[in-house]
Amino acid sequence: MNDNVTKIKERLSILDVVSSYVELHKAGKNYKGKSPFTTEKTPSFYVSPDRGMYYCFSSNQGGDVFTFIEKMEGVDFKGALAILAEKAGVELVQEDPQKRDARDTQYVLIEDATKFFFQQGVNTKGAQDYVLDRGVSGKTIHTWRIGFAPDAWRSLREHLQEKGYTDAQIQSAGLIKTADGGKEPYDVFRNRIMFPIADNSGRIVAFSGRTLSQDKETPKYVNSPETEFYQKSDILFGYDKAKQSIRKFDFSILVEGQFDLVLAHQAGYSNTVAVSGTALTAHHIELLQRLSNRAVLALDSDRAGIAAVKRASGMMLARGMDVKVVNIEDGKDPADIIKEDSQRFKHMVGEALHVVEFLLSVLKRDLKDDRTYKLQVREEILPILARMPNRIDREHFENVIAKALETTKEGIHFEVERLNEEGKGEPADEYRAMAQEPVQTNTRYEDLVTYFLVMRDLLLSSDRKTLGEALEKHLQTLGITEEIHSDIGRRNKLAFTLEEEFSAYSDRQLREELSDRLTECARLMARRRAADIRSRIQEAERRGDSDDIPALIGEMTDSQHQLHITITL
Repeated sequence: MNDNVTKIKERLSILDVVSSYVELHKAGKNYKGKSPFTTEKTPSFYVSPDRGMYYCFSSNQGGDVFTFIEKMEGVDFKGALAILAEKAGVELVQEDPQKRDARDTQYVLIEDATKFFFQQGVNTKGAQDYVLDRGVSGKTIHTWRIGFAPDAWRSLREHLQEKGYTDAQIQSAGLIKTADGGKEPYDVFRNRIMFPIADNSGRIVAFSGRTLSQDKETPKYVNSPETEFYQKSDILFGYDKAKQSIRKFDFSILVEGQFDLVLAHQAGYSNTVAVSGTALTAHHIELLQRLSNRAVLALDSDRAGIAAVKRASGMMLARGMDVKVVNIEDGKDPADIIKEDSQRFKHMVGEALHVVEFLLSVLKRDLKDDRTYKLQVREEILPILARMPNRIDREHFENVIAKALETTKEGIHFEVERLNEEGKGEPADEYRAMAQEPVQTNTRYEDLVTYFLVMRDLLLSSDRKTLGEALEKHLQTLGITEEIHSDIGRRNKLAFTLEEEFSAYSDRQLREELSDRLTECARLMARRRAADIRSRIQEAERRGDSDDIPALIGEMTDSQHQLHITITL
């Protein structure tokens, strides 16, 4: 554990940190409250100040104060370190800029570029007027640090060079391009309204620029290229500002454009995020689902927007998410509607339809021929339905579609099953693995091992240390060690339960309890060993290695004797 982590843990109690997010109440030696990770009525979230750990029984996850901040703030360990250092008043040692590694230098460079663009926006009336005319307030401009890239070939490059950065560093950050014919490198962003894009911890890592040019050949938006620290598939624009609200309101709103996003937040929809410069990815969905299982898509209503709805909803439904769609009017986007009447947009979000119902209404609107309509439902909507892992949901919408098509539910169900057989109901390759939840092998043997390791730690740290030492000797004899069995998550979970229970046991009761479980574990290990030997005997017979069989039979006999062992602590 490094010095920074040690200092933070010395100054900050996990109880103080968690209490700023969760209302906690005393529960014996621990504290409990409602889970910040799930929606629950009965508190199942426990904090142990003594061990500096937490465990959430409703989501089956736990850890220390750093793990908690990582999950609550959606940051990595480095981000959690920075947040907790500020809370603890610990100054993280920062090296001189010349001695920083390349990655840290890039963050500082990007921050300097952000300040440059923002100041240019303040000083350029045309840029300010454009943003204000779009309905963006001065406060929102400052909050989102919206700026302007001058209509010049090398203004940012020259500014950053004056601050000591090299062309190689500036290009590595995605801010300049190499010119043809030996000319000097030039700025990527020119004559554009600049939106800084932050990572999950709030550090600026990239930009999206909206042109002010009237030239139709000029791309409307230009986004930063991918760099070492900016991967489009990993970052949702606005996620750093929206994550707490998504958790609070228990749903996210997904929009497409930068103005859609900032105006949504300005109007109070702080649970809004945007995809910037790429299609929605499996990782984007994972980020959203960490905070809530519900999403509302507020995408454009043109053909591209509808296609995006189909793709995004298919991926989300495969993960078991509840997906609704806002019915945006033709030719408008959320920014237009919010600018005209923010309350109207609020009503539209409230009236959002489940994606199946939305797509049915779109096809009905666009296709006048009844047969074509039914065929398109089969081609476009039933594959989405087939991806739903929730059987109750799937059956509900089979009924909805059957009524819409004036056919039988059985007929729709048959088509859905056929699509699954054909593989058309399977998730796309990029998120197929995400849709398949890992299988947990929660065997009795693993349960017993976890129980013993937790009890050993509890006893060794209590006034029953002698009993803990006796248990440890038996565990060593059985070959149960920290290195072999180190499922920390399961141990933390069980510790919160056992800590309250074992204090009520007398020494005699506890010895009997442990002896019974040690006996059960030893016999179970003997059965496992016997099964392994039996397989080896069968393999030896198959290979014709008769010389090995007598020794294996001897091992089998020993294992049979162990099936009747009794351990007394």
